[in-house]
Amino acid sequence: MTKTPDLRVSIILLILANLIPVAGVLLWDWDVFFLLLLFWCENVIIGVFGIARIVVAGGGLFMPLFFCVHYGGFMFGHLMILFGLFAENSMVTETIDEPEQIWTLLKSPVYLVPVLALFVSHGWSFVNNFLLSDERHSYGPMQAMGVPYKRIAVTHVALIAGGFALSASNEPMIGLLLLLAMKISLDVMFHRKEHEVL
Repeated sequence: MTKTPDLRVSIILLILANLIPVAGVLLWDWDVFFLLLLFWCENVIIGVFGIARIVVAGGGLFMPLFFCVHYGGFMFGHLMILFGLFAENSMVTETIDEPEQIWTLLKSPVYLVPVLALFVSHGWSFVNNFLLSDERHSYGPMQAMGVPYKRIAVTHVALIAGGFALSASNEPMIGLLLLLAMKISLDVMFHRKEHEVL
């Protein structure tokens, strides 16, 4: 029996996870660097489930290791860009002042909660829309390896561009909320496209 992915729950979870930063902006004065760093952490989560997808698709040992090195380099470059463009005068740099200290943020509930919410959202999507549906049979290892890049490339170029514009305008709250709205819209669009639901 053919089982196609049901995206309703996964899209609701995706939106809910992305609404936590909205509360952060409204209640706790999160700035653009804090938001972009949170979404960088989401890219790491996407990479983790990307490795799982490659393994399920039959990528053996080499392809997951190659992905770790290649995607890890991409993520390191992305982190350096974020620190170079947005770290100065950010609330985050009161806690960390070097990129390698980012993991100390995870000790704080204010950062751990949204990261866990994003992990749950992507985890549910991986299990329900990939493992438990016939979608997993449509992926070879190379196609599986390309999924994370397709998911984050356009979204995060747009977010960095929007963040740069916000930094130049002293980060008005309405701008931060619009940035989050753009991120949610892009996430939902790419989520639906990834699972080929029109």
